[in-house]
Amino acid sequence: MRVIRRLHDDDRGAVLALYALGFIAIIGMLALTLDLGRAVAVKRDMVNGADAAALGAAQECAVARDPVAAQAVAADLTAVNRNGATVTGFSAPECEGSTLTDVRSVTVDTQVPVDYYIAPIVGFDSVNVTADAVAIYGPLAGANAVPISVNYQSLLDCLILPYDLNNPPRECTLSYPKDTLQEPRWGVLDLSEWGDRDAAPCFVSASESMDIITQGGVFPEVWLSEDGPPNWDCVDNGLSNSVWEALEGRTLIFPVIDLYGDYPAVGEGTPSEGETKHGHEECTAAPSDPLSADCQIDTMNVVMWIQLTVPPGGVTKHGDDVFVHVQWDGGAVTTSGLPGPAPDTGVYAVRLVD
Repeated sequence: MRVIRRLHDDDRGAVLALYALGFIAIIGMLALTLDLGRAVAVKRDMVNGADAAALGAAQECAVARDPVAAQAVAADLTAVNRNGATVTGFSAPECEGSTLTDVRSVTVDTQVPVDYYIAPIVGFDSVNVTADAVAIYGPLAGANAVPISVNYQSLLDCLILPYDLNNPPRECTLSYPKDTLQEPRWGVLDLSEWGDRDAAPCFVSASESMDIITQGGVFPEVWLSEDGPPNWDCVDNGLSNSVWEALEGRTLIFPVIDLYGDYPAVGEGTPSEGETKHGHEECTAAPSDPLSADCQIDTMNVVMWIQLTVPPGGVTKHGDDVFVHVQWDGGAVTTSGLPGPAPDTGVYAVRLVD
Protein backbone atom coordinates (compact mmCIF):
# COMPACT_ATOMS: atom_id res chain seq x y z
CA MET A 1 0.00 0.00 0.00
CA ARG A 2 2.90 2.38 0.77
CA VAL A 3 4.44 1.78 -2.62
CA ILE A 4 1.17 2.47 -4.37
CA ARG A 5 0.63 5.64 -2.33
CA ARG A 6 4.18 6.80 -3.10
CA LEU A 7 3.69 6.36 -6.81
CA HIS A 8 0.40 8.18 -6.63
CA ASP A 9 1.96 11.14 -4.83
CA ASP A 10 5.12 11.34 -7.07
CA ASP A 11 4.50 14.16 -9.66
CA ARG A 12 8.08 14.52 -10.90
CA GLY A 13 7.23 13.06 -14.33
CA ALA A 14 4.40 15.54 -14.84
CA VAL A 15 6.67 18.45 -13.99
CA LEU A 16 9.27 17.19 -16.44
CA ALA A 17 6.64 16.98 -19.16
CA LEU A 18 5.54 20.53 -18.41
CA TYR A 19 9.14 21.71 -18.59
CA ALA A 20 9.51 20.00 -21.95
CA LEU A 21 6.37 21.63 -23.29
CA GLY A 22 7.49 25.00 -22.02
CA PHE A 23 10.90 24.59 -23.63
CA ILE A 24 9.29 23.76 -26.97
CA ALA A 25 7.03 26.80 -26.63
CA ILE A 26 10.02 29.03 -25.89
CA ILE A 27 11.90 27.63 -28.87
CA GLY A 28 8.85 28.26 -31.03
CA MET A 29 8.60 31.84 -29.79
CA LEU A 30 12.29 32.41 -30.44
CA ALA A 31 11.94 30.95 -33.90
CA LEU A 32 9.00 33.23 -34.60
CA THR A 33 10.79 36.25 -33.18
CA LEU A 34 14.24 35.73 -34.66
CA ASP A 35 13.91 33.51 -37.71
CA LEU A 36 10.53 34.62 -38.97
CA GLY A 37 11.32 38.26 -38.18
CA ARG A 38 14.55 37.98 -40.14
CA ALA A 39 12.70 36.40 -43.07
CA VAL A 40 10.21 39.28 -43.04
CA ALA A 41 13.09 41.80 -43.13
CA VAL A 42 14.67 39.89 -46.01
CA LYS A 43 11.30 39.93 -47.78
CA ARG A 44 11.27 43.73 -47.65
CA ASP A 45 14.72 43.83 -49.22
CA MET A 46 13.63 41.36 -51.88
CA VAL A 47 10.54 43.40 -52.78
CA ASN A 48 12.68 46.52 -53.12
CA GLY A 49 15.22 44.59 -55.16
CA ALA A 50 12.60 43.11 -57.48
CA ASP A 51 11.10 46.57 -58.03
CA ALA A 52 14.52 48.02 -58.84
CA ALA A 53 15.33 45.09 -61.12
CA ALA A 54 12.06 45.46 -63.07
CA LEU A 55 12.49 49.22 -63.44
CA GLY A 56 16.13 48.85 -64.49
CA ALA A 57 15.31 46.18 -67.05
CA ALA A 58 12.43 48.26 -68.39
CA GLN A 59 14.74 51.24 -68.84
CA GLU A 60 17.24 49.04 -70.67
CA CYS A 61 14.50 47.76 -72.97
CA ALA A 62 13.25 51.30 -73.61
CA VAL A 63 16.65 52.73 -74.46
CA ALA A 64 18.83 49.85 -75.70
CA ARG A 65 16.14 47.40 -76.94
CA ASP A 66 18.38 44.54 -75.81
CA PRO A 67 16.71 41.73 -73.80
CA VAL A 68 20.05 40.14 -72.87
CA ALA A 69 21.33 43.41 -71.45
CA ALA A 70 17.99 44.00 -69.72
CA GLN A 71 18.19 40.63 -67.96
CA ALA A 72 21.78 41.34 -66.92
CA VAL A 73 20.68 44.65 -65.40
CA ALA A 74 17.91 42.87 -63.51
CA ALA A 75 20.37 40.30 -62.15
CA ASP A 76 22.86 42.98 -61.07
CA LEU A 77 20.26 45.10 -59.28
CA THR A 78 18.78 42.04 -57.57
CA ALA A 79 22.19 41.03 -56.20
CA VAL A 80 23.02 44.60 -55.15
CA ASN A 81 19.83 44.90 -53.13
CA ARG A 82 20.28 41.52 -51.41
CA ASN A 83 23.46 39.49 -51.28
CA GLY A 84 22.88 36.00 -52.64
CA ALA A 85 19.61 36.88 -54.35
CA THR A 86 19.12 35.65 -57.91
CA VAL A 87 16.67 36.15 -60.75
CA THR A 88 14.65 32.97 -61.17
CA GLY A 89 12.33 34.24 -63.88
CA PHE A 90 12.60 37.00 -66.47
CA SER A 91 10.18 37.96 -69.23
CA ALA A 92 10.49 40.87 -71.66
CA PRO A 93 8.79 39.51 -74.78
CA GLU A 94 8.85 42.74 -76.80
CA CYS A 95 12.15 44.21 -75.67
CA GLU A 96 13.67 44.25 -79.16
CA GLY A 97 12.60 46.58 -81.95
CA SER A 98 13.80 49.64 -83.82
CA THR A 99 11.01 51.92 -82.65
CA LEU A 100 8.80 51.99 -79.58
CA THR A 101 5.26 53.29 -80.03
CA ASP A 102 3.24 51.26 -77.51
CA VAL A 103 3.31 50.13 -73.88
CA ARG A 104 5.29 46.96 -73.08
CA SER A 105 6.14 45.08 -69.91
CA VAL A 106 8.98 43.39 -68.05
CA THR A 107 8.43 40.76 -65.35
CA VAL A 108 11.15 39.77 -62.87
CA ASP A 109 10.98 36.90 -60.33
CA THR A 110 13.65 36.76 -57.63
CA GLN A 111 14.65 34.41 -54.81
CA VAL A 112 17.14 34.20 -51.95
CA PRO A 113 17.68 31.35 -49.43
CA VAL A 114 17.50 32.35 -45.76
CA ASP A 115 19.05 30.03 -43.16
CA TYR A 116 17.23 29.76 -39.85
CA TYR A 117 19.10 30.12 -36.55
CA ILE A 118 16.64 28.64 -34.06
CA ALA A 119 14.09 26.75 -36.15
CA PRO A 120 16.48 23.88 -37.05
CA ILE A 121 15.95 22.64 -33.48
CA VAL A 122 12.37 21.85 -34.42
CA GLY A 123 13.24 20.60 -37.92
CA PHE A 124 13.15 23.70 -40.13
CA ASP A 125 16.54 24.59 -41.59
CA SER A 126 15.85 27.36 -44.12
CA VAL A 127 13.30 29.05 -46.36
CA ASN A 128 13.39 30.54 -49.85
CA VAL A 129 12.17 34.14 -49.77
CA THR A 130 10.73 35.24 -53.13
CA ALA A 131 9.55 38.49 -54.68
CA ASP A 132 8.37 39.49 -58.11
CA ALA A 133 7.67 42.77 -59.88
CA VAL A 134 6.24 44.00 -63.17
CA ALA A 135 7.24 47.25 -64.83
CA ILE A 136 5.76 48.82 -67.94
CA TYR A 137 7.58 51.08 -70.36
CA GLY A 138 6.84 52.98 -73.52
CA PRO A 139 6.98 56.40 -75.13
CA LEU A 140 6.19 59.25 -72.77
CA ALA A 141 2.48 59.89 -73.15
CA GLY A 142 1.82 63.49 -74.06
CA ALA A 143 5.41 64.24 -75.03
CA ASN A 144 5.46 67.56 -76.84
CA ALA A 145 7.35 68.67 -79.95
CA VAL A 146 8.30 72.00 -81.46
CA PRO A 147 7.90 72.78 -85.18
CA ILE A 148 11.60 73.39 -85.96
CA SER A 149 12.74 70.70 -88.38
CA VAL A 150 16.05 68.85 -88.17
CA ASN A 151 17.56 67.35 -91.30
CA TYR A 152 18.26 63.62 -91.00
CA GLN A 153 21.40 63.93 -93.13
CA SER A 154 22.73 66.63 -90.78
CA LEU A 155 22.40 64.20 -87.88
CA LEU A 156 24.26 61.52 -89.83
CA ASP A 157 27.04 63.99 -90.61
CA CYS A 158 27.42 64.55 -86.85
CA LEU A 159 27.43 60.77 -86.21
CA ILE A 160 24.09 61.04 -84.44
CA LEU A 161 22.12 57.93 -85.30
CA PRO A 162 18.84 58.35 -83.40
CA TYR A 163 17.96 54.66 -83.25
CA ASP A 164 21.49 53.39 -82.78
CA LEU A 165 20.94 53.46 -79.05
CA ASN A 166 24.47 52.41 -78.10
CA ASN A 167 25.80 55.67 -79.51
CA PRO A 168 27.52 57.99 -77.01
CA PRO A 169 26.22 61.55 -76.51
CA ARG A 170 27.11 63.89 -79.36
CA GLU A 171 27.09 67.56 -80.25
CA CYS A 172 26.14 69.03 -83.60
CA THR A 173 25.69 72.38 -85.30
CA LEU A 174 22.61 72.49 -87.54
CA SER A 175 22.49 75.02 -90.36
CA TYR A 176 19.37 76.73 -91.72
CA PRO A 177 20.32 78.60 -94.89
CA LYS A 178 17.47 80.92 -95.73
CA ASP A 179 17.95 81.16 -99.47
CA THR A 180 19.33 77.74 -100.42
CA LEU A 181 16.36 76.14 -102.12
CA GLN A 182 17.40 72.52 -101.74
CA GLU A 183 17.89 72.80 -97.97
CA PRO A 184 15.22 72.87 -95.25
CA ARG A 185 15.72 76.64 -95.26
CA TRP A 186 14.10 77.96 -92.08
CA GLY A 187 12.29 74.69 -91.56
CA VAL A 188 9.20 75.73 -89.59
CA LEU A 189 6.50 73.09 -89.86
CA ASP A 190 2.81 73.93 -89.78
CA LEU A 191 1.73 71.38 -87.18
CA SER A 192 -1.95 72.01 -87.90
CA GLU A 193 -1.42 70.48 -91.36
CA TRP A 194 0.20 67.28 -90.09
CA GLY A 195 -0.36 64.35 -92.45
CA ASP A 196 -1.65 66.43 -95.37
CA ARG A 197 0.70 65.97 -98.32
CA ASP A 198 -1.14 68.62 -100.34
CA ALA A 199 -1.36 71.36 -97.71
CA ALA A 200 1.45 73.58 -99.06
CA PRO A 201 1.91 76.47 -99.17
CA CYS A 202 1.50 77.09 -95.45
CA PHE A 203 2.29 79.92 -93.07
CA VAL A 204 3.38 79.86 -89.43
CA SER A 205 3.57 83.18 -87.62
CA ALA A 206 6.50 84.06 -85.40
CA SER A 207 4.20 84.54 -82.41
CA GLU A 208 2.69 81.07 -82.86
CA SER A 209 6.15 79.48 -83.08
CA MET A 210 7.28 81.41 -80.00
CA ASP A 211 4.25 80.23 -78.02
CA ILE A 212 4.89 76.60 -78.95
CA ILE A 213 8.59 76.78 -78.05
CA THR A 214 8.16 78.63 -74.75
CA GLN A 215 5.53 76.15 -73.53
CA GLY A 216 7.80 73.22 -74.40
CA GLY A 217 5.96 72.10 -77.52
CA VAL A 218 2.55 70.75 -78.43
CA PHE A 219 1.17 67.27 -78.89
CA PRO A 220 -1.56 67.09 -81.56
CA GLU A 221 -3.68 63.98 -81.26
CA VAL A 222 -2.89 63.06 -84.87
CA TRP A 223 0.66 62.20 -83.78
CA LEU A 224 -0.52 59.03 -82.11
CA SER A 225 1.17 55.91 -83.37
CA GLU A 226 -1.19 55.11 -86.22
CA ASP A 227 -0.56 58.54 -87.75
CA GLY A 228 2.99 59.02 -86.55
CA PRO A 229 6.17 59.16 -88.64
CA PRO A 230 6.82 58.71 -91.40
CA ASN A 231 4.28 61.30 -92.45
CA TRP A 232 4.02 64.62 -94.24
CA ASP A 233 3.85 68.23 -93.15
CA CYS A 234 4.28 71.50 -94.96
CA VAL A 235 7.06 73.93 -94.11
CA ASP A 236 7.13 77.70 -93.86
CA ASN A 237 9.96 79.96 -94.99
CA GLY A 238 10.51 82.63 -92.36
CA LEU A 239 11.32 83.20 -88.70
CA SER A 240 12.31 86.18 -86.62
CA ASN A 241 15.41 86.24 -84.45
CA SER A 242 13.30 86.02 -81.30
CA VAL A 243 11.97 82.59 -82.32
CA TRP A 244 15.46 81.15 -82.72
CA GLU A 245 16.60 82.71 -79.46
CA ALA A 246 13.66 81.07 -77.67
CA LEU A 247 15.28 77.69 -78.35
CA GLU A 248 18.28 78.52 -76.18
CA GLY A 249 18.58 76.84 -72.80
CA ARG A 250 15.83 74.32 -73.53
CA THR A 251 15.60 70.56 -74.06
CA LEU A 252 13.01 70.00 -76.76
CA ILE A 253 11.68 67.35 -79.10
CA PHE A 254 12.22 68.13 -82.79
CA PRO A 255 10.75 66.53 -85.93
CA VAL A 256 13.41 64.94 -88.14
CA ILE A 257 12.85 65.42 -91.85
CA ASP A 258 14.18 63.30 -94.70
CA LEU A 259 15.19 65.88 -97.25
CA TYR A 260 16.97 63.78 -99.85
CA GLY A 261 15.48 60.33 -99.26
CA ASP A 262 18.38 59.20 -97.08
CA TYR A 263 16.28 57.58 -94.36
CA PRO A 264 16.01 53.84 -95.14
CA ALA A 265 12.56 53.34 -93.65
CA VAL A 266 11.02 51.89 -96.80
CA GLY A 267 13.18 50.97 -99.74
CA GLU A 268 15.48 53.86 -100.59
CA GLY A 269 13.52 56.41 -98.57
CA THR A 270 11.21 59.16 -99.76
CA PRO A 271 12.62 62.65 -100.35
CA SER A 272 10.76 65.79 -99.42
CA GLU A 273 8.82 67.58 -102.17
CA GLY A 274 8.11 70.96 -103.65
CA GLU A 275 7.85 72.96 -106.87
CA THR A 276 10.49 74.48 -109.09
CA LYS A 277 11.05 78.13 -108.43
CA HIS A 278 10.20 79.32 -111.93
CA GLY A 279 8.32 76.59 -113.77
CA HIS A 280 6.24 75.38 -110.79
CA GLU A 281 6.79 71.77 -111.77
CA GLU A 282 6.66 69.12 -109.08
CA CYS A 283 10.13 68.21 -107.85
CA THR A 284 12.15 66.69 -105.05
CA ALA A 285 15.46 67.71 -103.53
CA ALA A 286 17.01 64.34 -104.36
CA PRO A 287 20.28 64.70 -106.29
CA SER A 288 18.92 62.27 -108.88
CA ASP A 289 16.09 64.70 -109.67
CA PRO A 290 17.09 66.84 -112.68
CA LEU A 291 14.94 69.67 -111.31
CA SER A 292 16.45 69.60 -107.82
CA ALA A 293 18.76 72.57 -108.42
CA ASP A 294 15.67 74.75 -108.83
CA CYS A 295 13.45 72.90 -106.35
CA GLN A 296 11.61 74.97 -103.74
CA ILE A 297 10.84 72.47 -100.93
CA ASP A 298 7.49 73.10 -99.26
CA THR A 299 6.42 69.61 -98.04
CA MET A 300 8.65 67.71 -95.64
CA ASN A 301 8.75 63.96 -95.07
CA VAL A 302 8.95 63.69 -91.27
CA VAL A 303 10.53 60.33 -90.45
CA MET A 304 11.10 60.44 -86.67
CA TRP A 305 11.46 62.60 -83.57
CA ILE A 306 14.57 63.43 -81.58
CA GLN A 307 15.19 65.14 -78.25
CA LEU A 308 17.95 67.75 -78.39
CA THR A 309 19.25 70.38 -75.99
CA VAL A 310 20.08 73.87 -77.23
CA PRO A 311 22.51 75.35 -74.69
CA PRO A 312 22.47 79.05 -73.75
CA GLY A 313 24.07 80.96 -76.58
CA GLY A 314 23.61 78.01 -78.90
CA VAL A 315 21.98 80.05 -81.69
CA THR A 316 24.13 82.20 -83.98
CA LYS A 317 23.56 84.00 -87.27
CA HIS A 318 25.84 84.73 -90.19
CA GLY A 319 24.03 86.98 -92.59
CA ASP A 320 20.63 85.43 -93.22
CA ASP A 321 21.78 81.93 -92.24
CA VAL A 322 21.02 80.53 -88.80
CA PHE A 323 23.17 77.98 -86.97
CA VAL A 324 21.86 76.03 -83.98
CA HIS A 325 24.29 74.17 -81.75
CA VAL A 326 22.60 71.12 -80.16
CA GLN A 327 23.51 68.36 -77.74
CA TRP A 328 22.13 64.83 -78.07
CA ASP A 329 22.18 62.54 -75.03
CA GLY A 330 20.59 59.47 -76.57
CA GLY A 331 17.34 58.02 -75.29
CA ALA A 332 15.98 59.68 -72.15
CA VAL A 333 13.92 57.86 -69.50
CA THR A 334 11.64 59.32 -66.85
CA THR A 335 9.94 57.60 -63.92
CA SER A 336 7.63 60.55 -63.27
CA GLY A 337 5.57 60.37 -66.44
CA LEU A 338 3.21 57.76 -67.81
CA PRO A 339 4.00 55.47 -70.75
CA GLY A 340 1.35 55.36 -73.42
CA PRO A 341 0.73 54.75 -77.12
CA ALA A 342 2.52 57.62 -78.86
CA PRO A 343 5.21 58.31 -81.45
CA ASP A 344 8.74 57.26 -80.58
CA THR A 345 10.15 60.66 -79.60
CA GLY A 346 13.28 59.30 -77.92
CA VAL A 347 11.73 60.07 -74.52
CA TYR A 348 10.41 57.08 -72.59
CA ALA A 349 8.59 56.48 -69.33
CA VAL A 350 8.83 53.49 -66.99
CA ARG A 351 6.50 52.64 -64.16
CA LEU A 352 5.89 49.81 -61.71
CA VAL A 353 2.63 47.93 -61.94
CA ASP A 354 0.99 47.59 -58.51
